[in-house]
Parts: sequence; C-alpha cells; structure tokens
Amino acid sequence: MTILFTLLFGIIIGSFLNVCIYRIPKGESIVFPGSHCTNCNHPLSSLDLIPVISFLILKGKCRYCGQKISSRYMLIELLTGVLFGAVYLRFGVSLEAAMYMAFSAVLVVLTMIDLDHMLLPTRIILFGVGVGLFFRMLQAVIYKDMMFIGDSVLAALLGYGFFWGMFYGVKILFKREGLGFGDVRLMGMLGLYLSIPLVLFTIFVSSILASIYGIVLCYRKKASEPFPFGPFLNMAAIIALFYGDKVIVWYLGFISF
Repeated sequence: MTILFTLLFGIIIGSFLNVCIYRIPKGESIVFPGSHCTNCNHPLSSLDLIPVISFLILKGKCRYCGQKISSRYMLIELLTGVLFGAVYLRFGVSLEAAMYMAFSAVLVVLTMIDLDHMLLPTRIILFGVGVGLFFRMLQAVIYKDMMFIGDSVLAALLGYGFFWGMFYGVKILFKREGLGFGDVRLMGMLGLYLSIPLVLFTIFVSSILASIYGIVLCYRKKASEPFPFGPFLNMAAIIALFYGDKVIVWYLGFISF
C-alpha cells in the first residue's frame, strides 16, 4: 500500500510541476490565476484536474473548446510518480526519501524548461539549493554528524568549480560559450544531493549521453546546432543516485585485477 500511495502522491505532485513548467518561464504566478485552458482560458473544474484520469476521460481534449491537450502533461505526471516510487524503493520511509523526492521534482521542472526554452531558471536552481541545504542540515542534526553538510558542500563546490572552469576555459580558448552558465549553477546544485564520487560520475555520464545525442543530431541535421545540456546532467544525476555507487564499486574492482 505504501508504494501505491507514493506513486499516487508523485503523480499529484507531477500535476503541479506541469503548472511550474508552463508558467515559470513566462514569469507568471504558479498560484494565480487558477488552472485554465491555455487555448480558451476557461477555468478548469476539479473534474478536469484529476491527474492522468481526467486526460484519459476527456480523450486528450479540452472539455470546453475541444482543443487537443498535449499528452506530455500526463507523461510528466506519470514520470514524477515513477521517480517517487523508485526513491521509496531505494530509501524506504526516511528523511533521505523526502529529500530525493524533492530533488527529483526539481530536476523534472528544470529538464522540461531547458528542453522547451534552453533555459535553466536561476530561481528554481536556488530553490533546489535551499531544499538541499535544509535537508543536509536536518541530517546533521538528527544523525549528529556535521559531515552531512561538509561533504555535500564540498561536492557542490567541486561540481560548480569544474563547470566554472569549463565555461570560462572554452570562452577564452574558442571565443564562444561551450555551455550556459545555468549549467554551472545546476552542477553546483546537484553536488548538494550527491557525493564527490557521484558528482564525477554525473559529469562523466552526462558527457557521454550528450556526445551521443550530439552525434545523432549532427547526422540527422547534417550540421551541428546547439542543444540544452541540462537534461543530460539531470538524467546522469538520477542514474548516479540509483546506480552510481554500484557502478563505481564495480569499476574499481575491475581495474584492480
């Protein structure tokens, strides 16, 4: 029953994340006005706002104007539910589970906004930093170990510093930006939730994922073009969260032979 509740809770949170993803880049309030159709502006009733179910019942169309609703809204709700469920299975009912559920929600919002606008809003990253520091301080108090704060801050500084060096290094050498400064801030935020080894793992995996995507994109478009790096950082961070330690242990064991 707990896993079912967690999945449903994640789906409900995913519905709210859809509002954040749509409104924040526009500079709109995420509270006012209430939910409404983006085509006809008709206010949505509570029956229109049941995550996933309303989309299926309405067959992906607005009840009032018949405008097609993107299936992405439902997929984001389901994705958030799956992430919350995976966090519960990994960490159980714990402070860490709450922290990483919040972490997953922030990553979903940042990923979708970056895909849509090639933008990583600073205020969302700062919110993620605040949440991370809050939970790390709680861990330090509850477990009576200040290293929860020290280690996470060091990991954040490592991630931020590494990408800061890349940002200005590319800018000086090639007279252009190789990545956005939002990626630098994002890498710093990720460090608060990950250990130093997992930060390095995230940088490595995200570079591989982005390189593969860039090669495929170049092949299809017959020319290179910019694309957001944030989604690859976020995907790599999720991989690191669930599998990073196991991969690192396997790798260290492999090279020790």
